[in-house]
Amino acid sequence: MIKTATKFKHKLSTFLFRKRTAFRMVFDEKKPEVRLVLSEMRRFCPSDPARNAGNPIDEKQVFINIGRRQMLSYIMAQINMPDERIEEIVREEINNGK
Repeated sequence: MIKTATKFKHKLSTFLFRKRTAFRMVFDEKKPEVRLVLSEMRRFCPSDPARNAGNPIDEKQVFINIGRRQMLSYIMAQINMPDERIEEIVREEINNGK
């Protein structure tokens, strides 16, 4: 039983390491294309769920915005990038006119 648990822990840690490494390779912020994509994702995944939800508020759009933001938050967690850093990238992309 202990051998099985140890084997499982090893497989799990290997999987998590590979996943995190893959995310960091795909979302390498040093690449200009990635910076542009991250900037667009930040725009498309608002932190305020009521943004662009209309007046009166469309509840479906609010839930869509929440889901978008959760996905962006998941990606940011995988690449270990704080919200402040993505905000910097957005500002840089706007200032560079890209």
